[in-house]
Amino acid sequence: MTGLRQLFPHRIPPFAWLGAASFSFGMGWSIFITVSTNFMAEELHIRPDQLGLLESIREVPGLLTVLIGALVMTVAEPILGAAALLLVAIGYLNYFHVQTIEALVVFSLIGSVGFHLWWPVANTIALRLSTREIQGRRLGQLRSIGALAQLSGVAFVALVVIVIGMRPIFIVSGLVVALGAVFVFRLRGLVGGVSLEERRAQPRIVLRRRYWLYYVLTFLDGGRRHIFMTFAIFLLVRNYGVGVQTIALLGIVNGVMTVAGAYFFGRLIDRVGERPVLVLAFGALAMIFVGYATIPSLALLFVLYVLDNLFFSAELGITTYLRNILVTPDDLRPSLTAGMTMNHVAAVVIPVTGGILWEVYGYQVPFIGGAVLAVISMGFSIMLRYPQGLVSEAGR
Repeated sequence: MTGLRQLFPHRIPPFAWLGAASFSFGMGWSIFITVSTNFMAEELHIRPDQLGLLESIREVPGLLTVLIGALVMTVAEPILGAAALLLVAIGYLNYFHVQTIEALVVFSLIGSVGFHLWWPVANTIALRLSTREIQGRRLGQLRSIGALAQLSGVAFVALVVIVIGMRPIFIVSGLVVALGAVFVFRLRGLVGGVSLEERRAQPRIVLRRRYWLYYVLTFLDGGRRHIFMTFAIFLLVRNYGVGVQTIALLGIVNGVMTVAGAYFFGRLIDRVGERPVLVLAFGALAMIFVGYATIPSLALLFVLYVLDNLFFSAELGITTYLRNILVTPDDLRPSLTAGMTMNHVAAVVIPVTGGILWEVYGYQVPFIGGAVLAVISMGFSIMLRYPQGLVSEAGR
């Protein structure tokens, strides 16, 4: 540990440690996700209904996040974050030897538990390290770092997949994520202000009527996002025969756009507020889904894929909205954890349903469903209001 401290001294800002952990996670996840769809379609020959079932099972830990989060509320965020990233690393690395759908499910679940614990922890640390005036910017910076990491991951895949094949790449992805666990663990004692006694006194589960709109938006966003994540790349691979190198190159373009988009939306949220940003983003996402259901041009589908990921950064506004309406700062982490659970209520049901509908009625149906969810989200975004007395503090 002494050697580690000498290598990484205290003068490094705390947010830099979080950024390094986010970069490692983002790069490892990007390496994994760039290869996984082609791996499942080409080597395991998975069907749309099987893919939907796998995705639904993989999202079950998201439903349990609020319970797991309640059990570990006394654990400091950096320690919990390190444990979460180690679980992700174990799940990704073991794809190397997967031969059956059953084994795929097991290691997907292990990685998923860590994945769903990591996101609320990372956002909690980022918000603890920022003031209200720059919270959108901080989350945008974190998203931009993740996008740069994803760009690095897909570039790595594009360069080496022909040389080493898909399976060894899963080992690399796991090791890169494990490095992120080292970085976030280094934040122990540097994330301000919450002692063990204070943690024990904090609420373990928070569900308040005041936060209902946050819950609704996270629920709808989870359904919309998982439709696109589950079926967009699968459509390109299965129906259009797009290879892993092309998917990687598409990811590179997507990463460049996302870096700029995350920074832009973060600053825009700080400047004009969450409501106009979310209304614009969900309206654009609805049109993107309609395009995926109706446009037969592969080139245009590539463009729509990049645009979806660009507007995805606007969901930062859902998190900053919650921060601005908190009854007490102690509600932050348990509320983010509860939001993660709400996000995955739809995520457990929608992928398997979408896969069955694709198999029976065609691929257009899941994407039309995504458009409907985006329109509903836009309607609820129009309803965003701040409780009386918080308007001036939130800067709106």
